[in-house]
Amino acid sequence: MPEDTDSPQFTAVADDTLPNRFEREVARRPDTVAVSDDRQELTYRELNARANRLARRLLGQGAGPDVLVGILLPRGCTAITAILAVLKTGAAYVPLDPNYPQTRLSHMIGDARPICVIAQQGSWKTNDVPVVVDPSEEPTASAADVANIRDGERIAPLKPNHLAYVIYTSGSTGQPKGVMIEHRSLLHYVAWAAVSYPGARTSTLLHSSLSFDLTVTALYLPLLHGGRVHIADLADYAATRMVLERIPLGFLKVTPGHLHVLSLLPPQFHPAEQLVVGGEQLTGGMLRRLRRQMPRVTVFNEYGPTEATVGCMEYRVGPGQRLSDGPVPIGVAAPGVRIHVLDDALQVTPPGEEGEIFIAGAGVARGYWSRPAPTAERFLPDPFGPAGSRMYRTGDRARRGVDGTLEFLGRMDDQIKVNGFRIEPGEIESVLSAHPGVAQVTVVAISGRPGISRLVAYIVADDENVKPAPTALRARAASALPGYMVPAAFLLLDALPLTPHGKLDRAALPRPDFRNHPEISGVPLPSGCAHEPCAVAQPDDDG
Repeated sequence: MPEDTDSPQFTAVADDTLPNRFEREVARRPDTVAVSDDRQELTYRELNARANRLARRLLGQGAGPDVLVGILLPRGCTAITAILAVLKTGAAYVPLDPNYPQTRLSHMIGDARPICVIAQQGSWKTNDVPVVVDPSEEPTASAADVANIRDGERIAPLKPNHLAYVIYTSGSTGQPKGVMIEHRSLLHYVAWAAVSYPGARTSTLLHSSLSFDLTVTALYLPLLHGGRVHIADLADYAATRMVLERIPLGFLKVTPGHLHVLSLLPPQFHPAEQLVVGGEQLTGGMLRRLRRQMPRVTVFNEYGPTEATVGCMEYRVGPGQRLSDGPVPIGVAAPGVRIHVLDDALQVTPPGEEGEIFIAGAGVARGYWSRPAPTAERFLPDPFGPAGSRMYRTGDRARRGVDGTLEFLGRMDDQIKVNGFRIEPGEIESVLSAHPGVAQVTVVAISGRPGISRLVAYIVADDENVKPAPTALRARAASALPGYMVPAAFLLLDALPLTPHGKLDRAALPRPDFRNHPEISGVPLPSGCAHEPCAVAQPDDDG
């Protein structure tokens, strides 16, 4: 484990950028292993040299501050090299999951308009965007090729308010939208999280897609503090277990959907210091078994939408602390973050009364890439902050206790969380409605085993005598949506149930039996759960 020479006290981030922070760690620990996967491990010196080499190729493509570069690579050391290379040019990266359907990737690339896409040879063909193949494993380059990039080589100096990444989330309009995160926001989150989760400065397991900002914590906290990132699935593979026996995990971040899987894994997969759970509502009941298995680990319930740079609140559950089986609070704001709970008139609600969460201060995203209308709708002037400051309207309901702790109460709208992924049902409904045999469709999330939810699509046929086959509906969804947005079940109804006021009666929707429906076999679960069936229960209050 690297020696911890950083101050344990949170310090607000001054003018700095990610390349500067990373290169300081390279100078301090050049021969320490920085990243590893099932194929290789790279020291800080090796990772930095490879990233610099690729960065010079990207500079030749026009990469620079506030320019976007797509990364279409499998999760691994090569993808991390590409991320650092993009950041070194001053550009922002757009993570593109190779497992996404081509139609979705095409939309994201068309929307982001990156100057190029970093991909494996032959993995992506397009006439509109150049493809750059990572040269990091070619024969050794000259010293000039692997030297750090300086502002004189960039098309403009890199500054803290330039973009670091643009990550796409589900969109209510039927298309995903990109959230723009700046260097200063990301570094502020890393500075706070490094104090709250010191174990992450030593070693982490990066087990989720790079298109999911859950991975931001596991990636940057070690690399900016001299630690190690191991990249592998959250599953009991012998190779992963051997690595974790040599390099014990200091920290792990998961969604509630991962908790059952984690409880089945051997002790090598259990963090020694901190377990952070985020992405959707957490209950004490979900944690019960794990806390017996990991009695000395501190658990954090972290809250924060993508638009607030990963996380902005936390509730700490110390070893031995008693919890009820109900919802775990989402806690208090991080340093530099202001959390407002407001009513419909944007007035502060008193303690104990329900309101909507608004997030202001450090970490608030710049807005949505090329989406001025949604940006203006969600990113509002902050009447409680300094002149010119903004606040993000989350759409989440909460109430504040007399001690200042917030309790999450669900959504204001139809947005749902499924196994940590934020999903707008309208995006799925838009895809399914395009099927010629579909007259009406609604998509809801149904909870099963604690922490695991599944999507169910309810379909009314355009012609009651010619009903679309569930297999055809699934194929249509899978051709346009990532796997986590493909419904687990497609139920055909004669009509959608309505309330006396003419609104959809969600409580009256029939619940599928996942064990007996042939059309839902083989549905993927969260990473590591592929063969773990879910029982069906009533929907949670939050979605």
